[in-house]
Amino acid sequence: MITSARLSSRVSFLNSKVAILAIALGTLPTLSACNAIRGGGGSGGSSTIVSDANQRVFDAKFETKAYTYHDDNTADIYLTDLTDQELTAFFAPNSDWSQISGLLVHVHLFLDPKPGKTPIEHTAATASIRYGIIANGQIGIYDGAGFMIPGSKPGNDSIGGTIRSAPLRLTRASDSFEDLFLAAKIDLEFSAKLNDASATELGARLDAMAAKAKPVRN
Repeated sequence: MITSARLSSRVSFLNSKVAILAIALGTLPTLSACNAIRGGGGSGGSSTIVSDANQRVFDAKFETKAYTYHDDNTADIYLTDLTDQELTAFFAPNSDWSQISGLLVHVHLFLDPKPGKTPIEHTAATASIRYGIIANGQIGIYDGAGFMIPGSKPGNDSIGGTIRSAPLRLTRASDSFEDLFLAAKIDLEFSAKLNDASATELGARLDAMAAKAKPVRN
């Protein structure tokens, strides 16, 4: 089981952006999708999780950002600090996930709030959040929702946004994942470029992570 001390160490590891890779680069199959993934970008991406129960703070930054959209109101934004090799390993035959550590986040904007028509308050929700953590192969999936006003309309070359104090709760976890962020809230900000291929591939990898975890009974 991952103890509190070990996951706290993992938090520090993630913040320092040090990648652990036990599989040599040449042993991983090359997927054209990975080139698309690393095409994602934007001017910034970061999150801070704070636990109201134990005051733990978890800061993270995301190097890869990409988004896709469906109409004027809805968009899917993906953020990750995982490397090409780690992302590829999710679909590599017999890959050792115990060597993977990082984050993969999905923000689903389901309503572009409009002044005079949409309640403009941070207690409302216009976006859902799925926050995936993998620490030495152990997986925790957190879900939440918050208020987001996009910096531009879905469909533009890039989209940015900020979500403040959105509640998160653990909804799926592998057997040895320990939830250290009880009663958690997240601050999230990002700017992501429009890249359908990258967004689709990142979404598939988050789904693969979630499939390895079991629903958590609250």
